[in-house]
Amino acid sequence: MLDISFAELCIVLLVGIIFISPKNFPTLFKAMARMYKKAKNSLLDIRDEIEREDKFQELKKIENEFKILKNETKKNIKKIKKIKKI
Repeated sequence: MLDISFAELCIVLLVGIIFISPKNFPTLFKAMARMYKKAKNSLLDIRDEIEREDKFQELKKIENEFKILKNETKKNIKKIKKIKKI
C-alpha cells in the first residue's frame, strides 16, 4: 500500500529522533495509531458504500426488467382476450 523503502524509513526515524524527543515517542505513536485506525475505518466505510451502491444499481436493473416483463405480459393478456372475443 505504502511504497516506503527501508532507507526512507531510517531517514524518517532519524529526523524524528532529532526533532521529537524520545520521551514524546509514546504519545506520538498513539496519535499515529489513532490516525491510522480512523483512515482505515474511513476506507472500509467507503468500500462498503461502493458495494452497497453496486448492489442497489443491480437491483434497479432487475426492477426495470420486471417492469418490462410486466408490460409485455399485460399486452399479451390483452391480445389473448381480443382473440377469445372473436
